[in-house]
Amino acid sequence: MATIAGFRIFSGLTNIELAKILGKLDKRELQAGKLLFEQGDAGDSMFLIERGKVQLSSALPDGGSRPLAELSEGDTFGEMALLTGEARSATARTATDSVLFVMDKEMFEKLIDEHPVVSKYFIGLLSSRLVQTNDRLQQSNEEKARWISQALEALPTAWCEFVEACSLFPRVNRKLAREQFGIEAVERIAEWMPRWEEFIRFEEAEGDVEGERSEEQASQWFAVTAAVRGMLRARLADRYATEQLSELREIAERVWCADGNWDAAIRMYAEAEQWADAIRIFAVAPDDAEGWDALDRCPIEALGSAEFGVLDRYLRNCAMNAREAGFVKVEATLEASGHGFSTGQLVLLHERAAEISRAIGMKAKALEHLAMAEALATTAGSGAAGLAADVDADERAYRLAKQKLDRQITNDLASKAGNLLSGSRWSGVIALAIAAGCLGYFHFADPVAGLSRHGMDFIGIGLAAVALWIVNVIPDYVVALLMAMFWVLGGLVTPEVALSGFSSTTWLYMLFILALGAVITKSGILFRLSLHALKRFPANYRGQLWGIVAGGTLLNPLIPSSSAKVTLGVPIARTLSESMGFKDRSDGAAGLGLAAMVFYGFAAPFMLTGSYSNVMAFGLVHGAKQPNWFEWFLYALPAFLIFAAIILGFLFMKFRNVAPARPVSREVIDDQLKLIGKLSREERVTVWTVVGCIAMLILQPLHGIDNAWVLLIGFSVLVITKTLDTQTLKTGVDWTFLLFIGIAFSFAEAAKQLGIVEAMSSFLGDRMSAFIDQPMLFLAAVMLLSFIVTFIVRDDPALILLVVALLPLAEQAGIHPWVLVFVILLSTDPFFFAYQSPTYLTAYYSAEGKSFSHRQGQWMALGYAVAAMAAVMASVPYWKWIGLIG
Repeated sequence: MATIAGFRIFSGLTNIELAKILGKLDKRELQAGKLLFEQGDAGDSMFLIERGKVQLSSALPDGGSRPLAELSEGDTFGEMALLTGEARSATARTATDSVLFVMDKEMFEKLIDEHPVVSKYFIGLLSSRLVQTNDRLQQSNEEKARWISQALEALPTAWCEFVEACSLFPRVNRKLAREQFGIEAVERIAEWMPRWEEFIRFEEAEGDVEGERSEEQASQWFAVTAAVRGMLRARLADRYATEQLSELREIAERVWCADGNWDAAIRMYAEAEQWADAIRIFAVAPDDAEGWDALDRCPIEALGSAEFGVLDRYLRNCAMNAREAGFVKVEATLEASGHGFSTGQLVLLHERAAEISRAIGMKAKALEHLAMAEALATTAGSGAAGLAADVDADERAYRLAKQKLDRQITNDLASKAGNLLSGSRWSGVIALAIAAGCLGYFHFADPVAGLSRHGMDFIGIGLAAVALWIVNVIPDYVVALLMAMFWVLGGLVTPEVALSGFSSTTWLYMLFILALGAVITKSGILFRLSLHALKRFPANYRGQLWGIVAGGTLLNPLIPSSSAKVTLGVPIARTLSESMGFKDRSDGAAGLGLAAMVFYGFAAPFMLTGSYSNVMAFGLVHGAKQPNWFEWFLYALPAFLIFAAIILGFLFMKFRNVAPARPVSREVIDDQLKLIGKLSREERVTVWTVVGCIAMLILQPLHGIDNAWVLLIGFSVLVITKTLDTQTLKTGVDWTFLLFIGIAFSFAEAAKQLGIVEAMSSFLGDRMSAFIDQPMLFLAAVMLLSFIVTFIVRDDPALILLVVALLPLAEQAGIHPWVLVFVILLSTDPFFFAYQSPTYLTAYYSAEGKSFSHRQGQWMALGYAVAAMAAVMASVPYWKWIGLIG
């Protein structure tokens, strides 16, 4: 029996890649004699034989059939219809009881796009099929050659040689015919040769009229027809030596290039696949010359090894004329491992690819290539013009940049979709004007609420930062650093206070937990654990939905990034829905996808290590000891149980019309796990380190070691064992977020020193006394306020603003800081509208928008809001009982 790794089509793929592909294939067990498809059917899938035999046959005119081949284990068939788009060329029927994998057209195309080794396999397959076809045609060609010989024998010798010579060129004009062959009236061939139109095809010059010829005849072109060209070339090769044929081409080149007919000369060499000569003419031809499209067939090796300026001119021509062939060429050129380009040339190639992508309407690809060009230039550490030419260094820079870009594509799409005012050309200018206005007004306005002049300036700087965060005209972390700069330059606080957040143990904790998360993501352990979770639940829709819930809950504390978890969970749910036969965005696909989104991403606040935002938010609280891992778990447990019950009830109610589908094959999941194999050394070290860290976090009340130092121990183990290498540390950790969060921690300290906290507490306390007296009402107001704020300010800036602003009120209401932080964490990632939530957008784009629609997501947003509100309200008595609410 053939395993998926044994199919040549998948040769070169990693076990993780094979396991993911296996989960998307439809596995069918068929009895002998089962018809798979008939000759003439439309081709919408291909087949891979795991076990058994399949008979291919073709139909005969009398209604019978002729056997063509018998395929067995490890063979593939049906792919030709997918490659060519033509109807099935044969009938396929199982010859014995068989087990087949079926790959549909969508997956087939995605597989080719994502894996060059698969494309290479099909190129080789097409070549071998063409050889077989040529063998079958050889007999008929021999008969055709005899007929051509008889026809040419009827011509005068000079004309016979002329017709044969014309087959050497794609087209011939009268000037070449006259000067080289002495042929004046080419039309006389009609007098001497029956069926002459099967040999010569005339291209009428513009302005010619039937029966009248003008001087334009000198520029008229004609060509040997495709039907006889191959045979005539064979005769020509027998008559002339290779050197003589080269001389004929050189003569034609001189005649045509002298008259500016670059197109004819270029196509002559391109048709003969003499690419060096074709490229040589390209190098001297003007930019407005025709024939650039002849390079579309030029092999990557020949084009890449030519002078770089020729390749660049070719790509610019493709961009100007919006030719898709140029996009295919530059993608293939960049994909070739042995390209040998310098980093500067690679940057330019990506810029050309972006230009072509824009010209042919592929805007997303254009953005990808622009990002790649920027990443390459940044990785190399200098501009494109003066980059080093060291090939090894360039190759490393290319691989690092490509890896970084691949990880960021989904996040970039989510980020772009999440910009509230991205469609406004003036939004950046308006935001900068508002920021400047805030700085000026609060600097000159009279102090209020007992604030000092420095306190007023601090508020102005903070509001200016909020304006820039809303529009995202400047990256969040740059705005934060500028904010700290203004504090120091304005004399509001000392540099030590402005940067105090970077010296806190909480900031170190964030660094270590992000590093651990990078190692976990790289190791592939999450995919393995998700498969184990799905295996242990029933194979139907409801069972697998429970499996997704269990998998998300299990993985929640293991990686501190909601976005990273949904980029794993939602594609797994998408794979499950494909395996069950659910259509895109159907109730079944949406139910699984949204369940993965919520339990892999939006359940993060219920575990201390579920998201770095949890640690960040509590790090804004001064004077309160952060709960340890076990305390956080106990505080949030009742809320999680209520939240999960309501979400599941909503999913089962809203997506109840799930059409019956085929169950997920346990055998397929087993095969996926077999492909992944045993835990690698890297995975074993990662698992034991993470489990050990979580165990020490849980036992923190016993050993008394701060959480930051616990994670430092785990960090050190990963570095010493080389599980965490320098490359992962550089590219896997979000250093810009750490810059942002360091200033955020400093923000809270600066606000306290300048009296902002006391003034805010007094101002808000007088106006919210009714809420302060009723903890349940107060928390409901906090959630509603958080929902409203995220319509304008989202993500971490919203979290920071709400925690800092509401913490004094929570203290007046007798509410423990953890309760306030937890409630705000639950409420600052809603997705009533797609732009509000980075987690939602990441989940949506990680499945290419095919798991669920935005409309279905909005229904889930309502369910999430109800579940979060109910979980908080129902937990108030429990929090009072354990002393978190006075």
